[in-house]
Amino acid sequence: MSATSRTGVPAASEAGHHQELLVEDSSSDYESYSEISDDDGDDDDELPAIVQSPSELSYTIDHLPEEAQDAVRRVFSEPPTIALQQCRLIDDTYAFQMTELVTQSVRIRASGDGSASQLTCSCGHGGELEPCSHLIWLLDRLAKQTLYDYDPKTPLTMTEDGFAQELGDPFTAISEHHLDVLSDGLHCPVVDPKAVSKDDMASCRVQESRELLSAVYGMPPEEFRPDIFDSSSSTPRGKKVLKRNDLDHTVLRMLLDNHHFFDYFQSVSRPRDPINDLFRKLSQRVDRVLRVFDSYASDPASAATSSTETPPDASWAARHILGCTKLIKSCIYTRDRPLQPSEATSAARTLVHILSAVVSRNQNVDVLDDAVVAFSPTRGTTRTEHNLYLNLIGDRDMDFVIAELNLLPEAASQHLHSLEAIFEDIGRLGAPLSYFDKFKSLLSRLRTPIIGSSLKRQVEEEDSNYRHFKRMK
Repeated sequence: MSATSRTGVPAASEAGHHQELLVEDSSSDYESYSEISDDDGDDDDELPAIVQSPSELSYTIDHLPEEAQDAVRRVFSEPPTIALQQCRLIDDTYAFQMTELVTQSVRIRASGDGSASQLTCSCGHGGELEPCSHLIWLLDRLAKQTLYDYDPKTPLTMTEDGFAQELGDPFTAISEHHLDVLSDGLHCPVVDPKAVSKDDMASCRVQESRELLSAVYGMPPEEFRPDIFDSSSSTPRGKKVLKRNDLDHTVLRMLLDNHHFFDYFQSVSRPRDPINDLFRKLSQRVDRVLRVFDSYASDPASAATSSTETPPDASWAARHILGCTKLIKSCIYTRDRPLQPSEATSAARTLVHILSAVVSRNQNVDVLDDAVVAFSPTRGTTRTEHNLYLNLIGDRDMDFVIAELNLLPEAASQHLHSLEAIFEDIGRLGAPLSYFDKFKSLLSRLRTPIIGSSLKRQVEEEDSNYRHFKRMK
């Protein structure tokens, strides 16, 4: 896991290899690199006296002191990521302002003796009394992704180590959350092939890139450029960034190829764009959690291959799903303004999706005794820990999803038919009578027309069409 620090204003492009890919002219999409053969003429270990720069100029450096030669070789062999921002003439001085991107590596290591995690950063700054900026930056984002039970209106308590006290031990927080789930929220791909497949590694970034590009055209992400995103060509492994005669495809490849460009593109997106839709992101998190859970359910023994992370059993999945519903409820309550219609629609869609996904998973998942001992010796063996549906709905009434849908009656009414089908499934599977009655009451409420809602929707559609007509003129 790494963080990147930068000096100056964010640059719009990178130097070096990536920039060459953007400007190189070729009719082929695939890279063709010329092989560079080693110079076999020297029999000794002396370094060559002539070096070549990234701009393809050659320099003789044997007349320089050894320290200067080493510095030149180091810069030319591993050129820094520098982009010029601006230049100007000030009296008798030419001034060039540039930005340099510097990669840093933050490591969060388990102590092994029950004490706190060991936090280190490659920058070398900070100390026992002052954590470096990279640690504070990263741990703040970890807390944002992993904390479910906290009041947004109550400030967190910062520790001397640079993270929220409510986070607990950082290593434990990540291991319980799971790195692959965390990585999606951080927009940071997992590079361990054992943790996630290559297709899964690329899918999140491709999905988010589609959200960014579709927002430019005001289109739903699922409808934007299916010729690109519904085919294998959307992942530019081994391909050039530049796609001739297709700007959308070129920008997509740039988003997948360059993390800084992706961050810049996201930073200028609007709050209501799909990439920033909290409810959409929570729905995607639940989907990720359920994929991991389903994989575990099909082969529980696979969890025994790693003793680092919590086994993704029914209890683990239930904690994530409950956490997501809590965040939805918190977002509805703790805001300065009411939800906009599009936001309410997104929230209701996510809640119905979560409810449907849980109801469809009424099966027992075996938990290996050895795995339980290895991961959590104090775990119980109640039936709710083996069945996701029983954990959240079937065994006890936690007002699961029903309470949140009652806050969004107009938006939830758009999913009435889906909710009626889910209600029938719950009646067949079984649930506490109190939960069943609450669900029945919700359906009755949704069947009652909301006065003025249709008119309001019609006015909004007409206003949208009018604005579109003005743009066309």
